[in-house]
Amino acid sequence: MTPTPHDALFKSTFSQPGHAAGALREALPAALAARIDFASLALQPGSFIDEALAASHSDLLFTARLERAPLFIYVLFEHQSTTHPLMAFRLLTYMVRIWQGHLERHPRATLLPAILPVVLHHSEGGWSAAVSFQDLLDVPPGTLPLMAEHVPQFRFVLDDIRLETDEALRARAMTALGRLVLWCFRHARDPEDLVERLSAWRDVVQEVRRAPDGGAALVRVWRYILGIADPRQPEKLLQRLLVAAGPDAEEEIVTIADYLREEGRREGRLAGEREGRLEGQRSTLLKLLRLRFGELPEPIEARIRAADAAQIEGWTERVLTAPTLDDALTER
Repeated sequence: MTPTPHDALFKSTFSQPGHAAGALREALPAALAARIDFASLALQPGSFIDEALAASHSDLLFTARLERAPLFIYVLFEHQSTTHPLMAFRLLTYMVRIWQGHLERHPRATLLPAILPVVLHHSEGGWSAAVSFQDLLDVPPGTLPLMAEHVPQFRFVLDDIRLETDEALRARAMTALGRLVLWCFRHARDPEDLVERLSAWRDVVQEVRRAPDGGAALVRVWRYILGIADPRQPEKLLQRLLVAAGPDAEEEIVTIADYLREEGRREGRLAGEREGRLEGQRSTLLKLLRLRFGELPEPIEARIRAADAAQIEGWTERVLTAPTLDDALTER
């Protein structure tokens, strides 16, 4: 599946432990963060979200040391426009998958590493659902304390950046790129407003540019901004972005714009090639039908010329064995 702009920027930035460490320190309770050895933070392979949710969720799994004990830190970025009421349940499902993978790699293990779940969120209205798994349980009033020791219980860490101010994000003790990316996510619902505000962040942009591989990182940021823009008016936002980002960013942004234009032309060519192949398959089917059943009624020809690839494939498979024209074109 082609990654979304949100997924691409999130993973390209925060899959790097140097950027992730600062973000996690800021999101976690200070007393807990102080016990984690962030120098040991290491990215682990794999994704644990359901395939159907890949367009609106991204995830990263890290290992670290919690004092002397092993620790998993699971970060889920929810970039849909609404809050999911059962997020705590989804997280429990993903956590079980992480533990299952751990046991497959360590079949003799008798203890499980703790998993620290973190949700990064940026919907317009902020988070509105339960952050504790026990809050999802439908139990009579007053009975939950009696059941607490007998049912799953955990509370995930929520970093709701939509409710943060720009000043608070700027003040976070993170890398400049990490702060810039979170700021972009905060304003992603309104790309034009994001670009309007960008000039106030030029100092952070310059800080990113001075860092190792900073130019490449900024290219990914500009690509993200153009990727979330209204596809009907890309040039309008491009011109505003060139002004807001400052003269040092001009070459980076123009390079991306050229890439996006070429990508659009390439996709157009591929679409044309696909349509050309389909038209050829339609013509072949018409020839086979005429050879088998004689001249075809006009409605049949029109039906075939309007059919999609799956229909053409199914009819072509049956054309040599079907006893009648109607049988050959029966939908199955």
